[in-house]
Order: sequence, then structure tokens, then C-alpha cells
Amino acid sequence: MTQPTTVDVAETSAPSGPTCTRLWITEPGCVELIEDQLPALGEHDVYAQTVISGISHGTEIAWLRGTAASLHRTWTPQRYYVDGPGRAYPVVPGYESIARVAQVGAAVTAVRAGDLLALDAPHATGHVITDSAAADRLLPAGTDPERAVFHILGRVALGGVHDATLQLGDAVVVMGLGTVGLLAAQFAQRAGATVFGVDRHALRVQEAQALGVHAILAGNGVDVAAAVHEMTGGAGADAGIEASGSVTGLNETIRSLRVGGRVATIASYHGDQAGLRLSEEYHRNRITLISSMTINGCDQRTHPLWTLDRLNQTARQLIATGAVRTDGLITHRIPFSRAAEAYALITDRPDQTIKVVLTYDHN
Repeated sequence: MTQPTTVDVAETSAPSGPTCTRLWITEPGCVELIEDQLPALGEHDVYAQTVISGISHGTEIAWLRGTAASLHRTWTPQRYYVDGPGRAYPVVPGYESIARVAQVGAAVTAVRAGDLLALDAPHATGHVITDSAAADRLLPAGTDPERAVFHILGRVALGGVHDATLQLGDAVVVMGLGTVGLLAAQFAQRAGATVFGVDRHALRVQEAQALGVHAILAGNGVDVAAAVHEMTGGAGADAGIEASGSVTGLNETIRSLRVGGRVATIASYHGDQAGLRLSEEYHRNRITLISSMTINGCDQRTHPLWTLDRLNQTARQLIATGAVRTDGLITHRIPFSRAAEAYALITDRPDQTIKVVLTYDHN
């Protein structure tokens, strides 16, 4: 993987604001840092400097590998793909940023310098947003940025647990024990389910076990479905939450369920997805397959009872209070200036990682 380079893209005669360095994926396998100029701060604007941002091991790595569906097909306003040109590089990745307010416009009253914001924003050293957007994303005083960086994926995990419609006493198998899987496992526990977790990396299995999950290390000839059935008295799990993004993982989740079970898929399945077997247990055991999506214009299934905002607030509260643990999930803190190393670590040594974050030095 190439090391980050710095490219000057600021060419404008309009009034300019603070300087900014952005992260771009300019082509498959290529991460670059781009120097840019933010817009001038208006009276209703807020300038926030990024403190920490999380790398999505699913979405962003698909962009990096060139396997994301949107790179190869055209998404229509009617919400389906057609053959045709996909999205072109460069891609500006990232949506898990925690930033601290550094400057506010003259008319801003809702936030002030020093406040911490949770931004669904790409990796960059800073952002200019409106005062209303800043107010919506304001975090309570004293919030730990290393907890707050889990808020967005916390919402994703919570949405998956809701879509799996867990009931008190259910047995649920969580396939894939990365960040989302470990958060989903904890939400499922709080919903009253007994959780069986599966991953092929020992580090993640050990972390799940520390959280009280009955964890199974896949690979080396282990029949995961047989193990889940044995641990549930032969019946199989009532539900599955598929968080691995692997068709093999999806197949194994389906195999692990009892008759009439249900699977909520949190992950995306990139590439050709060869090997999906829907004529076997899925068909014979009448399994319900549910796609869990909390963004991209999709209301939660129980809307208006549950909204995106309510999912966000609930996930944030559970993480902030420690009811859902995030300590120990960050395995690597890598300076933003060495971002390419962070992506290489995720792609080349996934066995060593759970959550990789980028840190920012504004001195």
C-alpha cells in the first residue's frame, strides 16, 4: 500500500477559512492526505478540530479494495442498481469523527469553544458546520472521546438487535466479533438474550469471552453450527446477527438456527458473493432473512416509535454510562499523518485488530 502523500487542491479566490488536511482514497489500495482550505467562517458557522476518528473495517475497506457496489453499478433515484458507470475515485471515506469546537461565528450561541461534537463526517483535521448541526451533535461535558467514537457504530449495532426482534430468553448467535459484533452482543445481552459469538480471530474471541459471551473460535475444522446446536441443547439459536460481511459467515449463521429462526444482517456483502447457499438450511428450516439498515433513507422498521435520532440517543447513553463497554475495543491508535499504515494494518493483519482509530495533533 502506498504511503500518504500531500497534494495541494486549494485553488479559489473566495474568502477562505482554516486550512485542513483530508484523507482520500484516490484509487484501489491508495490512501493520500490532501491539503485543502475550509470555507470562511460565517456568523452562524462553527469550526471544529478533529480529536479522533474511527475507521470502518467494512465500508471503508470495501472502498479501498475497490469492491464496493457503488463503484461498479449506478444507483438510481428509484432505489435500485442498474448496469452502468459507478462512482468514480477519489472517495472521501469516514463517518465516525469526534471533534472539538475551536471557533464559532458571531451569532452562534448553542455551542462554544471547547465543546465536543460527534460528527458523521469523513476523516479530516477539521470541519466547518452550521450552528444548528453543531447543536444537534453536541456531547455532554466531560465525555471521553474514545467512548464517543463508538456512538455511530453503536447505533448500527442497536438497529441490528432491534431488527432481530430478540425476546427475553432467546439464544442468539453473533457472527463476526469486530466492533459492531461486540457492541451487538452486549445490546443483545441487555435485551435478555443468551449470546453465542463466533470469529476466526483469537483476539476477538477472547474479548467476547471477557464480556460474558459464549464465544467460538472458528477455523481449524470447527463446525460452528454443530457447536451452536450442541450449546443450545440441540435446538439451535433462535436468531442470528450477521456482522462478518462474509457469505461464509452468513451461511454458517443460517445453519446455526432452529426451525423458524431469523437472521438480521448488519454487514454489507461486497464483490461477487459466490457461495451463498439458499437451497439448504435457509429453505428447509424456513429461516427469515432481514437486512438491517439505519441510514441511506431507510426508516427503522418500527418507525415512528423508533427513529434514527432515538437509536442514536439510546446507543450513546448506554455507551456513555458504561452499560455497554467499549474499553479494550480500541487496539490501535495511529496518528492521522500515518493513516496509510492504519489501513494496511486492517487489511493485512486483521487478527491483531478490533477497532483502529486515527488521532489528531493540533499543536
